[in-house]
Amino acid sequence: MILPYLGQAIRNLFTKPATEKFPLAEAPAAQPHYRGRIAYDPSVCVNCGMCQKVCAPQAISRDIRPLPNGDQEITLTFDLTSCTFCGTCADFCAKHAIQLTDDYMIVGTKPEDFLVSGTFTKKKPPAPKFTPEQIAAMKAAAEAKKKAAAEKVVEPKAENSGQTAAGETAATAAGKRPEKV
Repeated sequence: MILPYLGQAIRNLFTKPATEKFPLAEAPAAQPHYRGRIAYDPSVCVNCGMCQKVCAPQAISRDIRPLPNGDQEITLTFDLTSCTFCGTCADFCAKHAIQLTDDYMIVGTKPEDFLVSGTFTKKKPPAPKFTPEQIAAMKAAAEAKKKAAAEKVVEPKAENSGQTAAGETAATAAGKRPEKV
């Protein structure tokens, strides 16, 4: 029983292999619109988080680290072992910071070989020019000014047309029909 297999094994030791080393020459190009390894450009990313929200296998993680000056260091990491290469993250990226390349040679010997990441710094927003109390005071002053201007506009009309305080003309108040001038 073992003899036929042993004989074949000995014959295979002295024959040319049936396979070739890959790539023997230049690797063939991928087909058009092939979705391969992810390319991420952190310099155009605006940290909207849409890619992370639409990723079904949750292959995208975001790490936010505060810096001493108030800025934030944000790192987006794409785990290619979980990625299904559907391209939804690239489709939803408003700034086109995520692209799927035609690289199909996704091989590695350690887990870090299957991670694509990029880091950028989000600047601290400038301090507001006014406090909420100052803004409320400015709004109140603007409303008072608007109200005073509206009263000023109503008063000259009352004097010119002979209206009473209730807004009626003297003729209407007496029960008579006003005459046209």
